[in-house]
Amino acid sequence: MHFFPKADAALLSSTIDKHSLPPRPKAVGPIFDANNFKIPVEPWTSDVDSSVYPPKPDPFDPSSIPPEAHCASSKYVRSRLAKNERLRLSMLWYYARDLDNEPELLAGLQEKACLAQESSGWEYAVVGVLDVNVYIRLATVGLQLAILPRGETLCAHTVTQPPGNVFLLPDMLQDWRFRESPYVEHGGLVAYAGVPLRMQHESGECVGLGSLCVASATGRDPLSKTQQLALARLADWIVHDIIQCARARRQRERHRFVELIAAVQQEPDGDDIQEPILRILRQAFPDESISLQSTGIDQSTVQYPATTSDLKHGLWEDDEYIEDFIANSNFDEPPKDRVVRFISAQCETKLGPSVLVVATKDFRRIFDDVDSWFVHTCATMLTQRWQKRLLTEVMRAKEKFLRGVSHQLRTPIHGILGAAELLTEDLKALTVPGSSAFRPGVEAIMKPLAELGKSSIYLDTISTAGRELMSTVNSMITLNRWADIAAAERQYATHGIKSLETALVKALANFTFRDTRTRAPVFFHHNLTPDSEGLRIDINLFRDSILPLIVNAVQNTTKGVVTVTQSYTQDTKTLVVDVEDTGCGIPPEDQGRIFDLYEKVGEHSTGAGLGLTLATKFSALLHGSIELVSSEVNRGSHFRATFRDVRPSGSPPTEITTLQLRHLPLSYQHLPSDPPDVQLSSNLAKYLSRNGFALSNDSQDCLNIIDYIRDSTEREKYHSRLPKGQVAICLVTDSDESDVPESCTDIVFVNGPFSSSTLDSALQKADDLLARLRKSTRTSSQPSPVPVEDPKSLLTPPDPTTESDQKSTSDEGYDSVTSSSVALRTTEALLNESVAKAVSQIEAATIDLPIRPLIPPTTSKPMTLIVDDNAVNLRILEMYCKKRGLPYLSAIDGHQAVELFKKQQTSSPIDLILMDLQMPVCDGISATRQIRALEKTSKSVLFIVTGQDSQMDREAASKAGADNYLVKPVGIRMLDSSLERYFPDLVTS
Repeated sequence: MHFFPKADAALLSSTIDKHSLPPRPKAVGPIFDANNFKIPVEPWTSDVDSSVYPPKPDPFDPSSIPPEAHCASSKYVRSRLAKNERLRLSMLWYYARDLDNEPELLAGLQEKACLAQESSGWEYAVVGVLDVNVYIRLATVGLQLAILPRGETLCAHTVTQPPGNVFLLPDMLQDWRFRESPYVEHGGLVAYAGVPLRMQHESGECVGLGSLCVASATGRDPLSKTQQLALARLADWIVHDIIQCARARRQRERHRFVELIAAVQQEPDGDDIQEPILRILRQAFPDESISLQSTGIDQSTVQYPATTSDLKHGLWEDDEYIEDFIANSNFDEPPKDRVVRFISAQCETKLGPSVLVVATKDFRRIFDDVDSWFVHTCATMLTQRWQKRLLTEVMRAKEKFLRGVSHQLRTPIHGILGAAELLTEDLKALTVPGSSAFRPGVEAIMKPLAELGKSSIYLDTISTAGRELMSTVNSMITLNRWADIAAAERQYATHGIKSLETALVKALANFTFRDTRTRAPVFFHHNLTPDSEGLRIDINLFRDSILPLIVNAVQNTTKGVVTVTQSYTQDTKTLVVDVEDTGCGIPPEDQGRIFDLYEKVGEHSTGAGLGLTLATKFSALLHGSIELVSSEVNRGSHFRATFRDVRPSGSPPTEITTLQLRHLPLSYQHLPSDPPDVQLSSNLAKYLSRNGFALSNDSQDCLNIIDYIRDSTEREKYHSRLPKGQVAICLVTDSDESDVPESCTDIVFVNGPFSSSTLDSALQKADDLLARLRKSTRTSSQPSPVPVEDPKSLLTPPDPTTESDQKSTSDEGYDSVTSSSVALRTTEALLNESVAKAVSQIEAATIDLPIRPLIPPTTSKPMTLIVDDNAVNLRILEMYCKKRGLPYLSAIDGHQAVELFKKQQTSSPIDLILMDLQMPVCDGISATRQIRALEKTSKSVLFIVTGQDSQMDREAASKAGADNYLVKPVGIRMLDSSLERYFPDLVTS
C-alpha cells in the first residue's frame, strides 16, 4: 500500500469509532433555572477575587470558601464574564468554529474525557467550551451531550479561574456558593473538579476557551496533586488538538482559495470582468455579503463604513455594538441583523478607485490572514483586469490613431514626393543625355529657367524634406508598435547565414532603392563554421535589430565602405554582428546618449533619433544587446550586436548551396588603378579568401579584381590592361550603376549591397563567362569577337530571395527607415545621368503578399484603373500613367471602381488596378473581393497603394486577392520596378 500524505490532514489517533459518536444537540437544554435564564451574566469586577474566589493557601488545595454573602437576585453564585471576555470570545469563535463538523477531533476529545474519568475515579467527565450565551458539552462520560445556559453552569466558573488552577469542590453541599445550584439540587452533583482549557494570546494574556471537568454524585476526597496535574495536562492536550484542527482546516481553506484563483485566471476575459472575481468570492464566503463600493460615494448612504479610518490591516469590527451585546445580552443568541465585521481591499474598477468588501453579520465569523490574503488577491485581480481592459482599449485607440495618422500623413507626402519626382523626370527629359545642354529647339523656351541649378536644389529640398518627414513618421510608428511585437510569440526557425544576410539586404533595399543620393557601399562578411551554418532565431526581430545599425552607418559615411560581419561562438552559443563604417564618427562627449530616445549627435542631423533606440529594444527581445565598441571623429564607428542563447540547428538550412566553379582558377590578383579603390577590392579579396581562393603574384591564369573608373577614357585604358582570355569582377557602387560601359564582355559588374549570395552569383557568372571565352577561342581558327552580351546582364543584382514567403514589417514608401545625412545629389547632377538606370536589376522591395504567377507579357501598355478618394494622389497616379503612356480610367471609391471594371469587361478589359484602401462608400478590400469575383478567365494585376501599413491590413489585402501592397508615398522608381515584374515589356524610360 502506498502512502501519500496530505500536509493539512488532521492525524488524531483514536480508538473510538468516529462514526458511532452520539448526535450533536441543537437546542439549549435542560434549563434548570428558568427564572434567571434571561438575566445577563454580570461582568467581572475587582472584588470578585476576594468575595467569590479567594486565593488558596496551596495551589493543590480545594477551593477556598469565602464568608457567606447575601445575594438577593439568586440563591447561588452565578458565573461572571471573564476579565478579557471580548478577547476570549474572539479566540473561541476562531479556533472552535465548526467543531461539530470535525468528527475525528470529537472522537479524540471523547477519548480524553475517558482518560480524565479513569484517572480521577469519579463517575462523570465533561469536555466543553463556553460561548457568549451557552456552555456546549463536546464530549462526556456518564452524562448526556447538551447545550446549557451559561449563567447556571458550574463549568462557566472554571473558565474564569486563573491559569493552571484546578477549581476543586469536593463537597458542594457544604459550600454556600453552590449548595442550591441547579446542578446540585436537580442534577444530583455533589463533587466537582475542573480545569480551564487555557490558551495564550500573542500578547501573553491567557484566556479560557472552555473546561475539562470531572464530577461525582457523592462527596469525594480532594483529588491528589498527581490527579490534578494529569487533569491539567489533559486540558492542555485538548487545547493543542483544537488548535491543530483549526490550522489544518484553514490550510485546506487556503488550498481551496488557491484553486479558485487559478480557475478564474484560466478563464478568458469576458464582457463583465468583475463577475468572475465576485463569483469566487461568493464561493469562498457563501454566508457573507460581497460588494464593490466606490471610494467617492457618500458613506452615510451605506450600511457600514467601508472606507473608515478605523481599519486595521483591512479589518473593521463594530466594537461598540459587539461589546454592548456581550455585556448586556449574553443570555441570548447573537443577532444577525447588521454587519459587525468586514475585511476590505483597495482596487480599481469601472467605478474608479473602489473598495472590495467582504462583510459578515455573524458574531462568530472571525476573519484571519488567509481571508485577508484572498480578498486582497481578488482586489489585485480586479485591478489588473480593469487595467488590462483599459490598456486594451488604449492600445486599440492607439492603433486606430496610428492607422489614421499613417494614412493622413503618407497620403499628402505621396503627392509632394510624386510631383517632385515627376518634375525631375521632366527636367531631365529636356537635356541631352550625358550633358547639361538643352535639346535642340528647347533652349529658347528654357531661357527663363536660366538658373536651372537653383531650381534643381529646390526640388532636392522638397524631396529630402519629404523623406525626412516620412522617416520620422515610420520610426515613431515602429516605436509605438514595439509593445505589440514584444507581447507576440517569437517565430523561431532555422536560418542560414545567407538567409540572415538576405533579410538585411532586402530591408536595406527599401532604404537605398528610394533614395537617389550618394550612398556608401555595404559589404557583408561572416566567420561561421560549417557546423553552425543553421541557427535558430527569429529572423524578423534579427533584421529589425541590425538594420538600424546598418542604416546609421550608411547615413554617416560619405566615403569608404560599411562592413557587416557575423560570427558565432559555439561554446557560448553567442551570435555577434559587427557593423563598422568609415564615416564621420561620434565625439566622445556624445557617445553616452546615442541610444536614448530622440537623441542625435549633430544639431543638423537628419532623422528622428530613434534608430539606435529601436535596435536596442528589438535586440533585447532576442536576449541581445547593442553596444558602441569604438568611434573616432572622421575615422568611423564600430557598433556590435550580441545575441545570446542562439542555438545551432541539428540539420543545415535548406538554402545552403555550394559553389560549383568548373573553369575559374582558384587564384586572384588585384589589377591596381590610379587612384586605387582599396576598400572595395580588399573586401572582395577577403570574400575570395574565405571561399578558397589564394592571392597570386603571377598574372597568369587568375581571376582579376578591378576597380571602377568613372572617367570613360581612363576606364578604357584601365580595362585594356586586363590579360587576354581572363575575366574580372568589378564592384560598382549604386551611384555608378547607370554608367556601366557598353562594350565590356569579359567583366562581371557587381552592384551592392555585397552579400554572400550576391558575390556567389557573381562568381558563377564569371565562371560561365570564362567558359564562353575559352569555347570561342577553341572553335574559331581566327580571333573573333565573343558574341556581344548586354553589359547590363552582367550587372549582378543584390541577393535573390531565398525565402519568398518571408514577412517584412518595413514600410513600402519613400525611405521607410531613416533618411541619409550624406551630401545631396542635386537634380542638376541627375540631369547628366541616363534615365534608363538598371532599376530592373535591383530586386523590388519585399512585399507581404503571396505573389500569384506573373501574367504573360502580352502588352506593354496595360489598361489601368486608378482608384483613390484623394484628388492629389489620384492626380499623381494619372500623371504617372500619362508619362508612361498607359491608358487609364479613374474612380474615387470602390463602388465606382467595380462598376468601371464591369463596364470594361466587354470592351477593353482592365489589366492593371492601383487600388487605395481607405475610401468612402466602398473600401479597397471590399472592392478587391468584388473584382476578383467578377473575373473569369484572365486575371488583372491588382496593387494596393495605401497610406496604411498594419499587418492586419496586409493580411486582409492578401485574402481579398491583391498581388502587391505598396505603402505611400510610393516612389516612381519603385512603381516602375514593381510593374515590370508583371509587365516586362512596359517601357519606363
